[in-house]
Amino acid sequence: MTRFRLSPRRVLRNWQLKLAALALAVLLWVLVRAEQPTEQWMQVRVETQMLDPAYTLAAPPTPQVVQVRFAGKWREIGELALEKPVLVLHVRNVGRQRTFVLEPAMVRLPDGARGRVSALDVRPGLVRLALQPVPTPDTSSAR
Repeated sequence: MTRFRLSPRRVLRNWQLKLAALALAVLLWVLVRAEQPTEQWMQVRVETQMLDPAYTLAAPPTPQVVQVRFAGKWREIGELALEKPVLVLHVRNVGRQRTFVLEPAMVRLPDGARGRVSALDVRPGLVRLALQPVPTPDTSSAR
């Protein structure tokens, strides 16, 4: 019975071929992994659009950045991270309200990601806005 001995000479023999095989294995793993469905949390900036003409935004929203959970293929979520999606909060009919609910449907995805990536959850689910009334011209002093 012969005994298998691991010598440096045997390990280094055909090292280029062994390195090419390793690179091919990693490439195949990346290609298969890129098509696997996955979920990923990502930081998304909150952008407000004031649609109530009686109020204006006095300060940036709190928080300015939220965590959004996205679902899609691993490759597409990676591309989405480079394109930086935003969460758009449309503010209408303010009244006394200063805290607004954030929903996954408010996330604006780039054109290339629509239908392939979806937003599932937003944390925190509320944003606080510092709003102030728009000054109205005093009509009583004008003649």
